[in-house]
Amino acid sequence: MTVAAAALLLTACDPAPAPPPAPPALAPPATDVAGLVGTARTGIGHAPSAAFTTTAVFGPATQKYTGSLRFDGGETSLSMVFDSGETRVIGKRTFTRTPQEAIPGKPWIGTDAGSADPVAQALGAGVPLAVKLPDLGRALAEIERTGRLVSAGQTKLGDVPVNHYRLELDPAKAPELFPEFGPQPGAAKVPAQLWLDAAARPVRYAVDFSAGPAAAKGTTDYRDWGKPVDIQAPPADQVVDEVELLKKLGR
Repeated sequence: MTVAAAALLLTACDPAPAPPPAPPALAPPATDVAGLVGTARTGIGHAPSAAFTTTAVFGPATQKYTGSLRFDGGETSLSMVFDSGETRVIGKRTFTRTPQEAIPGKPWIGTDAGSADPVAQALGAGVPLAVKLPDLGRALAEIERTGRLVSAGQTKLGDVPVNHYRLELDPAKAPELFPEFGPQPGAAKVPAQLWLDAAARPVRYAVDFSAGPAAAKGTTDYRDWGKPVDIQAPPADQVVDEVELLKKLGR
């Protein structure tokens, strides 16, 4: 074996680089929304993947589901399993698998908010709230554009020292980010909380949409930052486009 071939083999076997270790102590919490969002994005950028568990309350019902997410530059990929189904979000594309196939042999329904078709855009923009709750990319965008920092302090989640931020989101400042409130959200405010560890990685995010028509709230716990996750689009021959499906159903 040549030296070059040996070097190539060793490189191929090398594991993915580990995220940098967390600082030994918490930095002081950010004092404004811009600082908070910038700090969180930097922390996520050093270890851009994680697993999560979300506990969601929809009216009288409580659901718990698990999943993983990955950050690719400015886009989020997310996979989650709940109610015997699965949803994957890859950039602007959403794929949903349900136990009952809409078309035999095609267990997945796909939508694309980036499509030129206005119907597809509308369908893609209507991401179910259950999928929205754990999406940190969306959460940070909402905080950045509509958030007000109510308080910031230091505490612990279990044994983990964290900076704890209490926030208030105003859907009226960016209605397109809050489709569950309708085109004119009015005066409804959305309480939210974010906990960051010493490496500025989110440990927990909680948001309360009870003031809106959805009457929902959710708490998501994040773990295993930096551990690789595999989130891929389903095989194309197993996906039916939602726009085409609606046409077949005469809607």
